[in-house]
Amino acid sequence: MRIVFSLIVVGLIAAASFKGNELYQNSREINKYKYDFAEINKINYGLFNIDIWKEKIFSVIERKAKDFDFNTGDLGGIRKEIENYLYGLHSEYIESGKLVEMFMADNKQENKLVGLFMNLFKGNIENQVKNIDFKAKIPGIADQMMLELQKKMPEIKKGITEQVSNMLVSESSSTLNDRRHLIYEIYGVANLQETNTVIKERIAAAELLSTELIRWILILLTAALILLILVAKYAGFRLAMVYLSLVCVCMLALGLAMPMIDLDARLSDVDLKLIGEEIHFDEQVMYFQSKSILDVTRTLLEGHAWDMKLVGFLILLFSIILPFAKMMLTVLYLFVIRAKQSRLIRTVIFYLGKWSMADVFVVAIFMSYIGFYGLLNSQLASMAGGSDSVSIETVNYSSFAPGIIFFTLYCLLSIIMSTLIHRKMERGILV
Repeated sequence: MRIVFSLIVVGLIAAASFKGNELYQNSREINKYKYDFAEINKINYGLFNIDIWKEKIFSVIERKAKDFDFNTGDLGGIRKEIENYLYGLHSEYIESGKLVEMFMADNKQENKLVGLFMNLFKGNIENQVKNIDFKAKIPGIADQMMLELQKKMPEIKKGITEQVSNMLVSESSSTLNDRRHLIYEIYGVANLQETNTVIKERIAAAELLSTELIRWILILLTAALILLILVAKYAGFRLAMVYLSLVCVCMLALGLAMPMIDLDARLSDVDLKLIGEEIHFDEQVMYFQSKSILDVTRTLLEGHAWDMKLVGFLILLFSIILPFAKMMLTVLYLFVIRAKQSRLIRTVIFYLGKWSMADVFVVAIFMSYIGFYGLLNSQLASMAGGSDSVSIETVNYSSFAPGIIFFTLYCLLSIIMSTLIHRKMERGILV
């Protein structure tokens, strides 16, 4: 009976472990997709990118230049100004005789003999100039100039666009090193939109698989626990605790290796108005982090500051080394007489285990999540809103990751196992 029971329980735990490895690998893929998505959509490449602003402003100016045209009122005003200017020229130079004077003065300087003859015919020249009746021709000249102005309108628009473009290029320069093309190449696409589509599809498929794997793992481990409860009398207390410790180790390994919290704050839409034109920015990632306990520990230990290394060491000791050591020493305590008599082992299992940071770490994670979630929500809410010129929509995608589920379950089962063993010890059954 014991053999059959052991085979079934071990089979369930082994199947759960196999599914757990699949879940871990799938979780790494999801994390990679999410970090790639955050990288190519981060705000540095959007709202904070001077090159994007240059393109947006240039497109607005270009559209304005293409739409640039004189309406009837503008044309009438310009024509009037041209006429006034020509009438002024006529009055100043022709009616006053100043034009003839200037002409004769220039010729006298060039050749005195020519100047002498010009003086003889001065009166005749003045009469001939007056007979031209330049004043009567001014309206026709103004009309002709307006026709030429309208013909030159495409060149004027092009000139405006070129000047604005040259100004934007010369007045600003970008120092941002855009490495997004490397990510585009990984996914075999050419631009941001296509990459986002591919990544979102892969994340959706991977998360669907992750949900299915979590369901299978929980079903298999729950089945093992139920079987332990039903046949504990036949299998014996010690053997049941060994298998319970294996379930704990399985959940602990998943809880440590998989992400605990995803912190994801985004600007979903940003719409601005510039010179009456709409400027739109698509979804941008302001902040994204997804870390497991192992990731956090590694990051802290690799830090240069001694206080970070100290915190990393404490997490490594109390949340990783001590829980595994506790499971191993518990098995020794159940079967080895010397282990029962060892004060060190009894201290680790029944006393030091109570000071383990595992359960405290879970509480800290919950509190951190609540704090971060509230902080992100409040900060995003303060940014969100609308006005006549600015409209910003924010979204907080922060959520618990699968690691928190398994780590919490490990803490609960570990406490239950320690309590059961301690009660047996107090009754003298395990002595």
